[in-house]
Amino acid sequence: MILILLILFATLFSRAFYLQSMQKEFLQSKGGDISNRNEKLHAFRGKILDRNNELLAASSPVETVWANPSDVIMNKSQKNRLALLLKMRKDHLDERLDKKDTNHVYLRRQIAPELAGKIMALKIPGIYSEKNYRRYYPGKEAMAHVVGFTNVDGDGIEGIELQSNKFLSGEHGFRKVLKNRKGNVVDDLQDIQIPVDGKDVILSVDKRLQYASYKALEKAVEKHAALSGSAVLIDAKTGEVLAMSNYPSFNPNTSRSSQRSEYIKNRVVTDIFEPGSTLKPLTVSAALKNNSVTPDTLIDTAKGFYRVGKRLTVRDTHANGIITVKEIVQKSSNIGTTHIVEGLQAKYLWSMLNDFGLGAKTGIEYPGEVTGKVHHYKEWGEIERATISYGYGISSTLIQLAQAYTVFANEGVIKPITLFKEEGIIIGKRVVDKKTSNEMLAILESVVTEGTAPYAQVNGYRVAGKTGTAKKPNPNGGGYGKNYIGSFVGMAPVSNPRFILAVMIDEPTIDGYYGGVVAAPVFSTIMSEALKLYSIPQDGIEFDAPKEQKMVYLNKYDE
Repeated sequence: MILILLILFATLFSRAFYLQSMQKEFLQSKGGDISNRNEKLHAFRGKILDRNNELLAASSPVETVWANPSDVIMNKSQKNRLALLLKMRKDHLDERLDKKDTNHVYLRRQIAPELAGKIMALKIPGIYSEKNYRRYYPGKEAMAHVVGFTNVDGDGIEGIELQSNKFLSGEHGFRKVLKNRKGNVVDDLQDIQIPVDGKDVILSVDKRLQYASYKALEKAVEKHAALSGSAVLIDAKTGEVLAMSNYPSFNPNTSRSSQRSEYIKNRVVTDIFEPGSTLKPLTVSAALKNNSVTPDTLIDTAKGFYRVGKRLTVRDTHANGIITVKEIVQKSSNIGTTHIVEGLQAKYLWSMLNDFGLGAKTGIEYPGEVTGKVHHYKEWGEIERATISYGYGISSTLIQLAQAYTVFANEGVIKPITLFKEEGIIIGKRVVDKKTSNEMLAILESVVTEGTAPYAQVNGYRVAGKTGTAKKPNPNGGGYGKNYIGSFVGMAPVSNPRFILAVMIDEPTIDGYYGGVVAAPVFSTIMSEALKLYSIPQDGIEFDAPKEQKMVYLNKYDE
């Protein structure tokens, strides 16, 4: 018996010596993993502000309640009270707490500190809370497509929240603590890393104009029973985006699971479409630049139809006969622009479209921006060159069209686009000469005063712009369907353009579908508000034109 005891004692001594000497570091590490914990110290996420320092997004303190299922001990009364406070069915709560294979189960995330206090007051072992932050968006639907939103962990996943995530997030810290088996902190190990709070982001957007833009789109989409509407307003001199809206929209304050995915994307930068007649000023400018035509050059548009090759018949809505280049844009003649482009080399036209920013990103630095598509000139035939002249066979985003029109607002210079507030002079790139730009600006003004866009007029100001009405391709291929996109891109005041606004109404079905009917009134509403808010001096005349008079213009020169 003594020998057996000695052997057992020797075995225990050898094992103890092996563990304490040979496995010392390994066992200390494992013990530390169990008792020593790094508690995350959340950094405060920076705010998102508009150009006037109005709040667009901010973080508010909340708490997350979690449990270690193995340590939870509670009576029936406590369980009933806990389920009531958590707004959770008791069977659902039991399901969460039955997960004994894990020591961390979320019960409710991002709840008010007051509610978390009531839960912790139940003093249920194994139930804990931790402080974090939840993002709040006071602009709701009107601002959603600009600021985007964060996920439940506070990381940006859409919009500026995603684009500037690293800048806004800062750096989380931690503190090392000693915990007992039940997960309670029993000692502070004095090892701490202070969190670095995120920085604020100041956008170029004006909250007032953003709201006005959203409401104008809402009214138009509902009035015309359209699929959607989009608008972007930019400062003509700096390229700063003052408003960028879509309707329908979503509320970034509500649960992500309740959002419709098609409403979340910012269609101003993510959706491409064939711009139709809003592209005509670009193609005509190319001809004015190389002196192949002048605003007064006469072109025969015949009886309203023109054959190109064997497969294409270009049509106008009216037989305009012999008209000037100015009238071609004014009356939106497809035949006229086709004749103009026939006098241009394909490579030259392709190069000019690229210079206007088509087929490339605008530089707005917004997640998901697409480039649109301009086929290489070597792929063009006579039909492709003809259709491109009036905005078919080419695709762009609404923000690209707005940027292209900065050329006419800046005497031939295109401006980069940004969503962040800029200081100082913004340098652009020359696309056309000053003479060509001024000629096109005068032509675009005549579109509003005498052509297809009387509804774009703004009382007391001279307005220039171009309407567009384009058929949408069949989603299943095979030509074009019966749905339209009505659009308008314009600027004001003409004497010294300050703002450029592009509007698009997708698939209007009631009370017309022409750009001059569905998009131009939206332009007038938003532009009027912008000119008033920024106290831009008037350069036009006060008028009180009745709707009937405007309708005469519109019926005479439908696109």
